[in-house]
Order: sequence, then structure tokens, then C-alpha cells
Amino acid sequence: MRRLLITISLIVFAVAAKAQSPVDSLEQKRMQLDTMKVGLLTRISKHTAPCYKLYPTDNMWTFLELETFSGRIWQVQYSVEGSTKRFKTVLNDESLLPLFDTEEFAGRFELYKTQNMYNFILLDTSNGNTWQVQWSQKAENRGILKIW
Repeated sequence: MRRLLITISLIVFAVAAKAQSPVDSLEQKRMQLDTMKVGLLTRISKHTAPCYKLYPTDNMWTFLELETFSGRIWQVQYSVEGSTKRFKTVLNDESLLPLFDTEEFAGRFELYKTQNMYNFILLDTSNGNTWQVQWSQKAENRGILKIW
């Protein structure tokens, strides 16, 4: 009988220790709801930015096209004289996201003009990484370099 009383007492104590008051339960639900709201607002804001943006250069015929979620960039040239002067060529065809980063979202990367008409600065707005982006009519002068 004594063993039975001890066992029942332990069970009652364990159940009572795990039980939450209605106030604790309500507070926990509020915290979960707040967390869900923050997550939803973050996802909404990340999807309001465009996936691609065109940036003008000082050359009236040339633009840079940026894939804002990966950092890929193309040089785009248009012409009114004919199709031989219109082209789109790669400046950077690799994603610039860090290896284990899962924060791919539209608007993550932005381009900024410099005083040199052929150079822009590419910024990863999530972690602050920067690259020098250079466009040119000559293929050997095009490219992107990490700024350490």
C-alpha cells in the first residue's frame, strides 16, 4: 500500500509540475503568434523587391542587369542602328551567396555607381560583402572582383 501511495504521489507531482497556468499558456500563445507575424512580415517584405533591376551607365546605350537575389549581372546594350550592335553578355554568372546561406531573397543585392563610368560597387545588403563590377565593350575588360 505504501508503494502505491508513493507511486500515485509521484505521478500527481509530475503532472502538476508539467501543468501550466492559463496565464502561462496564453502568454506562450501570444509569443508564438508574434513570432509568426514577424516571419510573415519578413517574407512579405522580401517579396516586394524586384527579382531583376536595370541600372543605367554613363553610356546611353549600356545598362547593367542585376539578378537581385543572387548577384548575377549582365551587360545589356541596345541600338537603333541594327541588331549587330545589340547584345547581352555576362559579367558574373555565378551566385554570390555564401556557401551555407539560405537567405536568398529579391532585393538582397544592389548596385551603386562610382565616379568611374565603367565601375560599379555591388553590395550584399544582408551581410555587407562588396564587389567591384566593371563593364566594357571589350570582353577582356569585363568582370567582377571581391573587395576584401
